[in-house]
Amino acid sequence: MVVYADILVIVNFIVDYFLLKASAAILHLKPPLLRQLSAAAIGGLSSLYIFAPDFGIFIGGIYRAAVCAVMVLCGFGFKGGKCFLRAAGVLFLVTCGYGGIMTAVYTFLKPTGMTVVNSVVYFDISPAVLIGVSVIAYLLFMLLSAIFSKDSKFAERCEITVTAEEKSVTMEGIVDTGNSVKDCLSGAEVIIADSEYVKALLGSDSPERDIRLKSRYRILPLNTVSGGGALDGFRCDSAVVTDGERTVRLDKPILAVSKTPLRDDYQAIVNPEIFF
Repeated sequence: MVVYADILVIVNFIVDYFLLKASAAILHLKPPLLRQLSAAAIGGLSSLYIFAPDFGIFIGGIYRAAVCAVMVLCGFGFKGGKCFLRAAGVLFLVTCGYGGIMTAVYTFLKPTGMTVVNSVVYFDISPAVLIGVSVIAYLLFMLLSAIFSKDSKFAERCEITVTAEEKSVTMEGIVDTGNSVKDCLSGAEVIIADSEYVKALLGSDSPERDIRLKSRYRILPLNTVSGGGALDGFRCDSAVVTDGERTVRLDKPILAVSKTPLRDDYQAIVNPEIFF
């Protein structure tokens, strides 16, 4: 079969775009469209590896790992080692799943217009058919994800930058109804965060040890399934919350100290109502 470089790059660009979209959905991330398109373009160009000699499994594995790393950095950015490795792992597994399916189809069905060289899949089919199949596959994935993920609707990722006294901290957060806390006095929005980030912003999380915090201190009533309680909170000057598509600025929000450490891949929780 004759392999055309332009068709090869375009086909893999489209496929990589939907692989990135699927990975972002699993990670609950909403990277900007330009980032996703740039990462998909890198993936599409990397498919030219099909024309290279067979260097063996080891060199091929290094090449694919390098391409995966560059696509993750371009598509999702770098927000720490753990977040990078998590995103790279998800993209790698999603890509392996797709590659395994395509290899199985090629091995057992030998469809006309399809070939696999150096583990790169080439389709000699109509672009309209390819795009249609890719969109259907992606929509099917999103449907299954919504059915089997209990928190798929609300556990979206966001970036939160909180400012107080001309100092700022930026946290990876989730938009989740698990944070339904309100400041009864002012009605201000509440951001629940790990104590280490509260200390990084304010210098302390105890008004008893730091007199500067007394004017900012709030007690926030908390209701849980196991009973009532309260969180320590501190009024900040402002905060900016963005999920990649929407950006909201909060005036004088309350930064509440979480009673338990949050997960390694996020450090704060905001209520979905902030975007409404």
